[in-house]
Amino acid sequence: MDIAPTKFPAAGTSWSVFTSFCRDFLQESRVSVQVIFLIRFGTAAALGTTIFGGREMAAALAWVLATLAAYVFNGVMDVTEDRANGSTRPISRGSLPVPVAAGGVVVSSGLALTIGGIVDPGGLLPLLILAHLVCGYAYSGAPFYGKRRGYSAVLLVLAMGVLTYAAGWQVADRKGGIAILLLGAAMSLWMGGVGALAKDLPDAEGDAAGGRRTPVIVWGDRRVRILITVNAVVIAFGYLAATVAFAPVLVPSAIALVFGAVAVGSLAATTRTATTRSGRRLPYRAFMVTQYAVHIVVLAALLF
Repeated sequence: MDIAPTKFPAAGTSWSVFTSFCRDFLQESRVSVQVIFLIRFGTAAALGTTIFGGREMAAALAWVLATLAAYVFNGVMDVTEDRANGSTRPISRGSLPVPVAAGGVVVSSGLALTIGGIVDPGGLLPLLILAHLVCGYAYSGAPFYGKRRGYSAVLLVLAMGVLTYAAGWQVADRKGGIAILLLGAAMSLWMGGVGALAKDLPDAEGDAAGGRRTPVIVWGDRRVRILITVNAVVIAFGYLAATVAFAPVLVPSAIALVFGAVAVGSLAATTRTATTRSGRRLPYRAFMVTQYAVHIVVLAALLF
C-alpha cells in the first residue's frame, strides 16, 4: 500500500491534535455520503412511526457511526487508488495517519454495536448494524475485495441501502410497510444500479492501478454510460408506476426521481469527452442530488 508521509499537526495541545484527527476522520468518511445515509434511515423511520423521539435518534447515531466506520475503512484500503486519482482526502494527503484512521474505525464500530444493543436489546437492530459493517468490510477488505469487481460492488452497495431502510423501519412502529418497501427498493436500486456505476467514471486510471476490475475497465466507458442511463430511467419509471398503484403519498418523490433520471442520463451522455475529473463526476453528482431531492420530498409530504 502506497501511503503518503504522515503530517502531524504543528505545535499544539493534545486536544487540538485530537480534534484535528476527528475533523479529518469525518472528512475522510465523505460528509455528503454520511448525510444521505442518515436521511435514508430517518425517512424510513419517519414513514414507520408517528413520533420520532430519543430512541430513534439514538438508533440513527448508531447507524451513522457504523457508516462512518465502513467509509473510513474504505479510505484506509484505497490509498493507492485514491492517490492515483488525485484525491485530496485526509488519508491520501497524509494528514490522517492510517493507524489513527484504523483505530477510529474500530472505535466507531464498537460504539455503533453498543448503542444498537442498548436501543434495541434482543431486537434486530444490532444484527442489522453488524450486517452493515460486514458489507462495508467486504467491499474493501480481504479476502473479499468486493470493490474490485463490478457485480460484487453493486450488490454490496445495494445491500447497504436495503439494510439502512430496514434499520430505520425496525426502530419505528413498523407502520407504512408498503411505502417503505417501495422507497427502499427503488433507492437501493438507484444506489446499486446508478450510483455505484457513475462513481467509477472518473476513476478508471487509479482503479486500474489498484488492481480493480470495475465495469468501466471491463466493459468500457461508453457502455457503462449507456447502462447508467437505462438503469436510471427504468428505476425511475418503475418507481413512479408502483407508487401510483400502491403508495400515492410517494408519487411526488417518484416525479422527483424521474427528473433526476433525466438529468443523470443527459450528463452521462454529454460528459464522455470531459477533460477534467470534476466534469467526469457530474453524473455522480446528479445521482447524489437526486437522492437528496427524493427523500426531502418524502419528508415534506409527511410534514405537510
